[in-house]
Amino acid sequence: MQNSIKKIIEDIPKGCIFDSHFIINELIKKYSDQYLYFVKKFIKKDNQITLILHGQIGKEINKLNNIKKIGDSWSENIHKTPSKCTCWEKL
Repeated sequence: MQNSIKKIIEDIPKGCIFDSHFIINELIKKYSDQYLYFVKKFIKKDNQITLILHGQIGKEINKLNNIKKIGDSWSENIHKTPSKCTCWEKL
């Protein structure tokens, strides 16, 4: 998953701000097999798998060196509804 996230962020121009929803949508579109494999780690009898999984993806994003966490955004999630998520700046 980390390599897929890195590849997505490599294509973001320096100085641009992006959020978790953008990364998640790109993972689903371009790296669906890696995304689904990552999902397998979190499948439990829990009705909030998406929330838990996407929180873990945010933690993976936060591990990278070439970004800076800058706050939260309000953007469309995979369910096509707006929700709060973390924003980063590409350094």
